[in-house]
Amino acid sequence: MKKIIGILLAVLLSLVLPLSVLATELTSCTVAAESVAGAPGEEVTVEVRIADNPGFTNFAIALDYDRQHLTLKSIETKDGDKPYLCGSNVSINEVWDEEEKEYGFVVSASADAVKENGVLFAVTFEIAADFVGEAQVTPVVVYIRNNEAVFSIFEQIHAAVTAGTVTSFLDGDVNGDGIIEYNDVMLAYKAFLGEAELTEAQMAVVDTNRDGTVGEAEYQAIYQIYIGG
Repeated sequence: MKKIIGILLAVLLSLVLPLSVLATELTSCTVAAESVAGAPGEEVTVEVRIADNPGFTNFAIALDYDRQHLTLKSIETKDGDKPYLCGSNVSINEVWDEEEKEYGFVVSASADAVKENGVLFAVTFEIAADFVGEAQVTPVVVYIRNNEAVFSIFEQIHAAVTAGTVTSFLDGDVNGDGIIEYNDVMLAYKAFLGEAELTEAQMAVVDTNRDGTVGEAEYQAIYQIYIGG
């Protein structure tokens, strides 16, 4: 009888161990904060997204951010009437203290595993009125789990984290050095002629009507700022 039990255990382990290894390889994802741009004093919204999602039922994610230049105004768990992937069973804390440092904090629990990629939640910040530059926003993953799993090794999902940035700019400051100068005028003019390709942040400074191009009126507006007109 002992010999039979030993054989059965050996067979069971031969089935479980490869499965455990496979689960370790598959249970990983990426959590990333979006990079956005805005002007000093404006509010901007940063989406926190999940990619390569193996399926989660629970998560707790804090937000570490540049408190000197950003003020956390709100955490949104839905887009209009449609919940983000955090679902409707969610708890948010816009001011969560840990070691004398404030974080935004979101805790979510779902009955069924969420397997889509997309927006977990969104965070709105106000940019300091005197700030020009880049401020970092970093998701801090406390845990992501799938509690539908049979084996405990499946429960914890490893998350690779990507920080985002909030870029604050002056209207017309195409090169991002904090002042409006001749180089900004020439960059805008070359973009108008199609001789220069601007980055997303530079386009946000120049493309005031948000049509994806640099028009003559937009180039002229920067020139007027430069000459003090």
